[in-house]
Amino acid sequence: MYKFEHNISIFVFILILPFILSSDGDRSPFYQNCVKSCSKANCTLEGAFQEDSAKVQDKWNRLLNWSCNDECRYQCMWRAVQAFQERGYQVPKFHGKWPFKRILGVQEPASAFASLLNLITHMYMYSKLQEISVRSTPHVLFWHAFAVVCMNAWIWSIIFHTRDTAFTEFMDYACALSMVMSLFIAAVVRILYRRKKLAAILLFLTLAYYVEHARYLYSGRIDYDYNMRVNIFFGAAGSLLWLGWAWRARRARRYAWRLAASTLLSGAALSLELLDFPPRRGCDAHALWHFSTAPLPLLFYRFVIDDVKYSMPSLSIKKST
Repeated sequence: MYKFEHNISIFVFILILPFILSSDGDRSPFYQNCVKSCSKANCTLEGAFQEDSAKVQDKWNRLLNWSCNDECRYQCMWRAVQAFQERGYQVPKFHGKWPFKRILGVQEPASAFASLLNLITHMYMYSKLQEISVRSTPHVLFWHAFAVVCMNAWIWSIIFHTRDTAFTEFMDYACALSMVMSLFIAAVVRILYRRKKLAAILLFLTLAYYVEHARYLYSGRIDYDYNMRVNIFFGAAGSLLWLGWAWRARRARRYAWRLAASTLLSGAALSLELLDFPPRRGCDAHALWHFSTAPLPLLFYRFVIDDVKYSMPSLSIKKST
């Protein structure tokens, strides 16, 4: 039975999977010819710098392991942007991303800094969560796992926006989806905690789909729009579940407003990502989205802590040192 369902899921997955392997910028003949000429003039056949080219590379770019081919793609990207603008065309994307000016070798400075702010917020609230005794409240371990998943996702977001490689892209996308799905799973577990079998089935199906999607991301043949739709689907599903629970619990649990507020604000912040406009003064919609989500864990974890306390009134709180 499992094999049949597994094969059906793969079949459906293939049917709805359109492959978009490039963007307008890197598809353009101008960009492709520029990269070929640059690589021929500056790089060896193995992709390393020729002796003269290595001497002029910035030390920060060298520290972050920008290869000769990477440098050619970066320089040709901006030449292509200029060519597009001179012809009256809009600024294009390259390999699914908007062009950004590097700072100290960091590929997307604004998004990297915004991701760091999100990580700091999660770490701060996780320290508050750790004040609850696990012995008296074993189920708080679920929220520990949730926090670790979120912090891991933001670490890889920092790394990816600092230096975009095939591996860091995979880790960023896979870990970002793990955070979105964790929020969905948390809603399922919280709502269906008394119906363990149904919760277990939904949990298994969600994890199975995550593994399948992670395998797809690892292939490197990423349809960025499809990946975004997957994140939006699970994000919206989790948000609807949480809002429904918060509405039903609003009288018995007055702290539920924090959950509703963080969920609604997360949805509002997502609109920045969906706008997807080119960078303006170093910030694109993606960076602004990350900046806007940084304060939201303060609300959500406060809800989690209050909900745990409500469920276990007699729990013991570790004294802060």
